[in-house]
Amino acid sequence: MVKKGLFIVFFFCLTFYGITQGQPEGLFIGAKAPDFKGVDQFDRLVQLREVAKKKPVLLVFYRGHWCPHCIRLLTRIQDSLPFFTAKGVTIIAISPESKESRTKTLEKTKAGFALVHDSALLISRLYDVSYTLSESQLARYRSGSIDLAKINHPNPAALPVPSVFAIGKDYTITYRFFDPDHKRRTQVAELLSLFQ
Repeated sequence: MVKKGLFIVFFFCLTFYGITQGQPEGLFIGAKAPDFKGVDQFDRLVQLREVAKKKPVLLVFYRGHWCPHCIRLLTRIQDSLPFFTAKGVTIIAISPESKESRTKTLEKTKAGFALVHDSALLISRLYDVSYTLSESQLARYRSGSIDLAKINHPNPAALPVPSVFAIGKDYTITYRFFDPDHKRRTQVAELLSLFQ
């Protein structure tokens, strides 16, 4: 009886550990978008609830200025910003980049939308898009001159899965793009088609 009880406790702990160590999935369509506050590249406070109660929001999680796929998508969004603005859409891009690193993103993309600092990936965790890098992954980044300890302060060992969420005025997620393969990205034309 005692052995059976210990086995059940062991199995529960193993299952719980597996769940807590699982890979991120991203929030799903129909979920309520968690509120957050953050500071953009111009030191302006951005709060999702304040923005989303007036306009639909396109929330973009990106890895950093060093990621060519991220920069390409942000640049294409910037190129289409007048079309998003005409549809009444607010763009908020989120990454763990420090202020200095966000300046590099701004230089590369000319972003006219908010680039919000996700300190310690708190927002990324709310949206279930953050993952922890292994030591070997961190070493590979360092060997490629990407020092996440300098770029992402204060949490250099984690990154967001590149993701996009459309959020309606009732704070409901109406669209999601979530793909752990950082090379695959959604198309801007598809994003524009979400908003009538």
